[in-house]
Amino acid sequence: MSMVRPWPIFLVIALGCGLGGCERAPQTVDEVIERNRQAMAGRATIEAVNSIEVDLHIVDPGFEVDGNYRAARPGRMRIDVMAGGKHVYTEASDGHRAWQWKGEGTAIQEESPEATAALRHGVELPGKLFGLHELQRRGHRVDLTGRERIDGIDYCALRITLNDGYTTTLYVDPKSWLVTRRRDFRPLHVDVDPTPTTIESRFSDFRKVNGVLFAFASSDTDLTTGKVLETTTVRSIKVNPQFDPAIFRRL
Repeated sequence: MSMVRPWPIFLVIALGCGLGGCERAPQTVDEVIERNRQAMAGRATIEAVNSIEVDLHIVDPGFEVDGNYRAARPGRMRIDVMAGGKHVYTEASDGHRAWQWKGEGTAIQEESPEATAALRHGVELPGKLFGLHELQRRGHRVDLTGRERIDGIDYCALRITLNDGYTTTLYVDPKSWLVTRRRDFRPLHVDVDPTPTTIESRFSDFRKVNGVLFAFASSDTDLTTGKVLETTTVRSIKVNPQFDPAIFRRL
């Protein structure tokens, strides 16, 4: 009786991996970050995003507004909010000082320390100006906490600790290598209601603008109650528009 040698089986497996794209699952945080960078765009393309302008529509349970969000490196931002075509609110930060305008007169009000930090976090986290691969060299910490299964997807979970101590978890989809979820314990809008809750942000409808992928849809859900707190739809994104730096300092 003849014996069947096992090597042809291994040859078939090897060929299958070569043709089907089998590859080792990432074992380190650097490998996950690199997969994400490759999925988003080339390093130079991502880091060439020096400023953005986003036209968006925001829906909360009690109202709908339009917004114009502008941001620029190294960490400046401004959002102007319109309701019914009328300018009703502005928040801005020049990277050090943050302020708000509540729709009347010309006087602006200094933001609270908590609101100032929230605006800074929004700029620093990947998805707007900076890539995930830029966090560490900007002084923040990124840890791979393992795999976490959510809605049937075995996400790579990255624990982000910004250099002011704020923490959040980003979830990288192992199929697309994009950050499609974020979870943290915080207020949605700290100056409106400072009560924190566990919020899950979901990002979808990724499209390329100037070679970089941006999410054109997002939602924030209270994981404790299951209530959708806010949804945002992006109408357009401009990469590297020119801004007068004064817009981040004054109305």
